[in-house]
Amino acid sequence: MEIRFDEILNRLDIGVLIVDKNYYVIYANKKAKEIFNLDLISPITCYSLFYQYSDPCVSCVKEYLTPEKPEAKLTLSLGKKLYLIEYRYFSEDKIMIFIRDMDEESYYKNSYFKLLENIPFLIIFIKKGKIKYLNSFSEKNLGYTKQELFDKTFTELIISPEERFNIEKTFNEVLAEEKEEEILINLVNREGKSKTYLGKCFAINDIDKEKILIVSGMDVTEFLDLRQRLDNIHKTQSFGSFLRSMVHDFNNILQQVGEYLKDIKENINNPQKINKYLNLTEKTLSSWIDLNKLLLDYTKEFREIEKKRTEIIGFMKNNLELFQLIAGSHIFIQFDFNYLSSAWVPGDESFWRYIFLNFISNAKDAIEGEGTISLIFRTKIEEGEKYLLIFIKDTGCGIPEEYIDKIFQPFFTTKEKSSGLGLFLVKSHINNIGGKIEVESEVAKGTVFKVYIPLVEVKKVEKERKRPEETYIVLVEDEEEIRKNLKEILEREGYKVYAFFSGKEVKENLEKIERADLLISDLHLPDIKGGELYQILKQKFPNIDVIFLTGDIFGLAELPSNRVILKPFSINDLFLKIKELLQ
Repeated sequence: MEIRFDEILNRLDIGVLIVDKNYYVIYANKKAKEIFNLDLISPITCYSLFYQYSDPCVSCVKEYLTPEKPEAKLTLSLGKKLYLIEYRYFSEDKIMIFIRDMDEESYYKNSYFKLLENIPFLIIFIKKGKIKYLNSFSEKNLGYTKQELFDKTFTELIISPEERFNIEKTFNEVLAEEKEEEILINLVNREGKSKTYLGKCFAINDIDKEKILIVSGMDVTEFLDLRQRLDNIHKTQSFGSFLRSMVHDFNNILQQVGEYLKDIKENINNPQKINKYLNLTEKTLSSWIDLNKLLLDYTKEFREIEKKRTEIIGFMKNNLELFQLIAGSHIFIQFDFNYLSSAWVPGDESFWRYIFLNFISNAKDAIEGEGTISLIFRTKIEEGEKYLLIFIKDTGCGIPEEYIDKIFQPFFTTKEKSSGLGLFLVKSHINNIGGKIEVESEVAKGTVFKVYIPLVEVKKVEKERKRPEETYIVLVEDEEEIRKNLKEILEREGYKVYAFFSGKEVKENLEKIERADLLISDLHLPDIKGGELYQILKQKFPNIDVIFLTGDIFGLAELPSNRVILKPFSINDLFLKIKELLQ
């Protein structure tokens, strides 16, 4: 077929396709051929070109184009690029499709949709009563694909005529008054089972300036199903207060995500800040992954969780940034794995993320001002059984003696906004995988939780005997004369030494440090704590060890004896300590 203005179309910087009534591409300009790597030697359909489908789309855009409404738009990812696709009515049996490469601003705006796909709660877009978009979580929970629900009436998913009437009334009010409403809605899935969602609905303008309704919600079915079981555990308490607390936590997450999305919008032309806020949003959401696992030891899913395994040492290292984000900048989180390189324990990563976020959140609430949360990992054999023993230690306000026996009881809390179920559930989870929890606390000094977990498999780091000339030491000492003398003595012994006077100087020269086997540092430097500096170096050199120098005799009680030396000390004492650690 000969197309007029072919030469002009080939000069355009957008792709142009013409599709016939049987969905076959009968023309492609130069740009479209580049985008799709087309030659048109063999017949090809638009649905196989765009979506790799073997059959026409259930709700093809072509069917909705008329001379009265001649165009429609959508965005589509093709390979690693995002495109704006414009469908135009051409004739009764043909349509034109324009493919525009999205600019950077549009790309980041459409990052919202990528974010929506990964959010672990229901998101549905409704236009004129019809479903126009649903995210992956909605697909999974409802049991339908996007293609199956596209352009279907939303209220068909609601069984009760009375609830359908109330929801339609709410939707109309939201659209008319442009307000936001909280909703509790029951939707039926493909199997005919009803699930309850708690969330919000609000309206925005679509690309064609028409109103589009957005429905969001978390699946609270498990919460409601558990009401009877929880009442049996503690009949004197109100389940309503528990649910309100959970909704409060959920809204906090939504609010934080909303703040990050505003930051994205305000910095739409700054890719570096966009990436920063997208990462922060992802981390915030990952702290709320799989909400229905919150009470998983009371659900049918727990048996599957119990069968799974997690390598806990690697898991902790991978989640340090998230844990530190939750704890805040005023609290320092430190790990001590001793010589453990890997340890396999029962439970999947969502399970353990939930466990540790509970402990860290509680420790954070107990710490006023600056403080430390230490997670110490050891192995222990009790009655012939091998356990991983985790000490979770904070420098908070401590737990009064009269509360120690109550903290694991359901609904017990001393906080204003708390369900009182956190530690109760954590203990139940640990018991269900064959472990146990013990606690010690002293008011004004802090709390230590001891968590015993059955070990599936464990490996220890095999230390090689290093000669001094093979050992690289990072020396940090703020007193110039001591630093200079120590560096000279260590180098005379054969050690390779990087010497610095402060934590700031270490961070500024971190890229120049090619190798580090040992950190020798003051426990308290003027600009940074020795422990914080150790964690910074450990990010780059995972196997680095440490010896802290201190004149504070009370600091000895806080540290393992083989990792601290009291000032003043002899050079022989220091050499013995180095050999003890490295050899």
